[in-house]
Amino acid sequence: GSLAFTLQGDATRLWRTQMEAPASEPLVYVPAGDEKGEVSLLYEEARVLSRADGAVTLETLESGEVRTLPAEQLLYANELPEEGVEDMTRLNYLHEPALLANLRHRFARDHVYTYTGKICIAVNPFNWQVSKPLYVESLLRTYRRQALGELPPHVYAIAEDAYQRIADDGGSNQSVLVSGESGAGKTESVKIMMQYLAVVSMSGSQNRVASQVMATNPLLEAFGNARTSRNNNSSRFGKWTEIHFDAGGQIRSARSTSYLLERSRVVEHARGERTFHIFYQICAGATKQQRDALKLPPAGELRYLGQSASLSVPGIDDAADWRAVCAAFSTFQLTDAEQTSLRRVLAGILTLGNLAFDAKEMANADDGSCVSPASQASLKAAAAVLDISPLELETALTIKNVGKFPVVAVPQPPEKAAVARDALAKALYGSLFDWIFGRINEKMGAGAGAALGGGNKRTIGLLDIFGFEAFSRNSLEQLLINFANEKLMQYFNIYIFQMEEKECRDEGVACPQLQFADNSAVMVLLEAKPTGLMALIHDEVLVPNASDANLLTKMNEAHRGASMYRQMPRAQGEGFVVLHFAGEVAYAIDDFVAKSRGAVPSELSQLLGTSQLPLVRGFFAADEEGGGGGGGGGG
Repeated sequence: GSLAFTLQGDATRLWRTQMEAPASEPLVYVPAGDEKGEVSLLYEEARVLSRADGAVTLETLESGEVRTLPAEQLLYANELPEEGVEDMTRLNYLHEPALLANLRHRFARDHVYTYTGKICIAVNPFNWQVSKPLYVESLLRTYRRQALGELPPHVYAIAEDAYQRIADDGGSNQSVLVSGESGAGKTESVKIMMQYLAVVSMSGSQNRVASQVMATNPLLEAFGNARTSRNNNSSRFGKWTEIHFDAGGQIRSARSTSYLLERSRVVEHARGERTFHIFYQICAGATKQQRDALKLPPAGELRYLGQSASLSVPGIDDAADWRAVCAAFSTFQLTDAEQTSLRRVLAGILTLGNLAFDAKEMANADDGSCVSPASQASLKAAAAVLDISPLELETALTIKNVGKFPVVAVPQPPEKAAVARDALAKALYGSLFDWIFGRINEKMGAGAGAALGGGNKRTIGLLDIFGFEAFSRNSLEQLLINFANEKLMQYFNIYIFQMEEKECRDEGVACPQLQFADNSAVMVLLEAKPTGLMALIHDEVLVPNASDANLLTKMNEAHRGASMYRQMPRAQGEGFVVLHFAGEVAYAIDDFVAKSRGAVPSELSQLLGTSQLPLVRGFFAADEEGGGGGGGGGG
């Protein structure tokens, strides 16, 4: 299949080819030393001064430092043409600094895209003046029916290559994998390829499914994206989209699957970041009549939003984005009643966040809690929009029923009532997110079977997954995201390098020794059973009296001395460090167990299952018999 990669850490460490010394010495690259004199991941250019006994004396161009290296370690610089080299497999010298130097050279000349064989590397320009000319429709159409490499590098060419392969008689299904760190431009790359496929497959006629494929973008970005410290529009979920074509190359249906929605972002996020865009959009864009009906306070008065210093973000127009979301609702044929219910769920989540709890003395039991007098208005507002009893909502939040015969009502202290409140908010949002995905898939797949003629379906799949993440504070969400990236890197290692070796064999040429970052050791650390980190987390959740402290103790005991694991220094808090392929990440152990459980107390799921609002009742109806759960989406 076709592959597209955005630039990410070791993604450019494809292979290293050692070359004989050229007749006239070119410049070379040497690892730069940091302020402490230790070797860093940066490189600097140097010139060769002399050679003797297998050693080479060098002088760095920038600092004038004189260094000596073994001759076999020299990394020669390429003499680049004015516009750089479009396909880096054609470089004379192939190693990491040579690839990075070519990317930098081209980027300085506003060339965003560069090939490495069939891989397209995109370097995000963060500059609309550079980006805009790259995506005009007249340029898009020039890539139609052109083989990969015939025109300048572009993500359009990756989409065209996939389209050509499924359009051929007997063509095979194709997958496009877009990988990169947060902010590298993965989501935009997927949108651009979806736009290309929608345009070229419509063949001058209006295509309902193609229009709907494009309409998913504002909708899913609103509900699944948020501002983080590194990116104003960061995807907080992974998405696999299958676009199905008939034998004539027309889009006939599509289907999306979501992964690892960061539900915890609904109730907490780092200062300077935001929760999901949709909450700010409804506050900014809903009409006064809608806001009054929802009893929705201004955004700054909502605790789930007010904990952020970024209620508004430069370059983001929440009111305009709300209008785009409403237009997408119409595209997917959500009825007025469904849109009203959706707004009520969003408002219910926000007003739930304003519930505070006071301690309450109990005569015959441990102290319990109650909704504080200052929060009574929020309690009534949340219950009203969710169409349940405010008294029953307060009881379900503050009382836990234990046992069956008899059932014992156990009052909950304020801190546990707050945990239940947040669990309900996350479950509501996860269920709403899944419902939206379901409606999208329902509309994009309507009538697909007959139109495709049974076995004639041909598919292009697009994977937009989280990039590798390493923040100042990392938790379970980042571990899961980075685990997914490790799996992708493992696939990259196996597939890409085996593909290169096969091409060499097919062409009857000797295959160079391919060197790459092997992440098998960290994969064993993460997924091996029974002591891998994922297995330990899963098992800890199931034991009585599970705790973060016990989990961390088991991790430390199981992996003491492991090459890819170490304990977090005490000065940084309680946690552990994993040495990922893209760098080491320290994870704070706080809330690992609670986040892994993620279940709504049965009292709340049973109450919401009796809501008079059909949408909410449907979210929790399945839990009425079994109890717990409520809301999908991971995290």
